[in-house]
Amino acid sequence: MTTMTAETTMVTEGPTGVPVTTWRRVRSIISTGLTALLVVVASLSVVIAVATHFSPKGQYDVFGHPVMSVLSGSMTPTIRTGDLIIDNPVTLAQAGRLRVGEIISVRESPGSPVIVTHRIVAVVRSGSTIAYITKGDANNAPDASPRPVADVIGVFSTAIPAGGYVLNALHQPVVPLLLFASVCLALLAGPLFRWAKRMDQSADAPDNQSEAP
Repeated sequence: MTTMTAETTMVTEGPTGVPVTTWRRVRSIISTGLTALLVVVASLSVVIAVATHFSPKGQYDVFGHPVMSVLSGSMTPTIRTGDLIIDNPVTLAQAGRLRVGEIISVRESPGSPVIVTHRIVAVVRSGSTIAYITKGDANNAPDASPRPVADVIGVFSTAIPAGGYVLNALHQPVVPLLLFASVCLALLAGPLFRWAKRMDQSADAPDNQSEAP
């Protein structure tokens, strides 16, 4: 008489009738996607925190683009207090060809670390010298003095709502460290979980078989 060994497999279904194995695959894909997103966001935040922390003269610069936190509501509703604005960098030649209606970031005065982001309302030409009259959208009057071309930092590109508050938080020493730790944990969690799962399956392997005469 020959004894045959047969393996039995039990297939269960989820609440909508979909096999559990399918649910596991979907959960695995979602989990992987969320982990990847966490790693990207955390890594980018660390890079921005480090890059802006060492930016000279009060001007934040990330990947060549001037980045600034908005401290007042003078440009409301286009730009609000606490927003993070990202400018397109300009050369001195490009700064001399700006037009009325463009929003620019300029130094409050030559050499000043304080930067103001306002809209151009007029262009002043005196021989070969060009300057801009600027005004905050929410202000009743233009700024007191024209802005020399040499003081133009960049041209407004986009604003990230409340991003300025996030940037300020990133400058707290403990925050980048926590973000870096979260990236490390996210990268290690997957391999550790798979290793533990394999160990579990190896230990339970003899219990998953039944013998039939």
